[in-house]
Amino acid sequence: MRDLLSGVSQFQKDTFPQKKRRFKELAQGQSPEALFITCSDSRVNPELFTNSEPGEIFVIRNAGNIVGRKGEADLGMAATIEYAVKALQVPQIIICGHAKCGAMQGLMSPEALTTMPDVGKWVAQAQAALEDQAGDPNADRLTQVIEANIRLQLKNLMTFPEVADAVEAGSLRLHGWLYDFETGKVNVLAPETNQFIDSSVQVA
Repeated sequence: MRDLLSGVSQFQKDTFPQKKRRFKELAQGQSPEALFITCSDSRVNPELFTNSEPGEIFVIRNAGNIVGRKGEADLGMAATIEYAVKALQVPQIIICGHAKCGAMQGLMSPEALTTMPDVGKWVAQAQAALEDQAGDPNADRLTQVIEANIRLQLKNLMTFPEVADAVEAGSLRLHGWLYDFETGKVNVLAPETNQFIDSSVQVA
């Protein structure tokens, strides 16, 4: 197994000196471009695939990028959303799911989680994703559920008054992303169709 402290030493030696000025600026405060809600999966590195520098995205991660509804959400999630919107005034929130998500596999096969009851209870919050029929019927079932979960969590975000108020005021935009770590591609949810499309098409 790789010694993680050796990685810290390399960071201090090679990377930190190159970004020292940036970190000094950040000591005065942060103004991230987005609250980025994604999965804890070790294969998902949002700073890497968004090519972000320190201070640019405010990240919270959990199994399955699950937000939950206001009043039912995990306190850590609720507090992070509240701080991002009210204190940091982020202009956008991104819900980013990913290909081959184990949490969504568990949601589809709860019998596989009998030895992990807390995981089962957690992913059960996304149960409505199993009933979503808005996805691409040609996609495999897991991808359909992953996409449905992203749509569900975007709806859940709107149950937070601070989010709904900021969206209504035009100061906050919500986005759904699906990241495929095998290809490096990101598909984005198109509001006009409620379907996911290639981000390169969206950008163009």
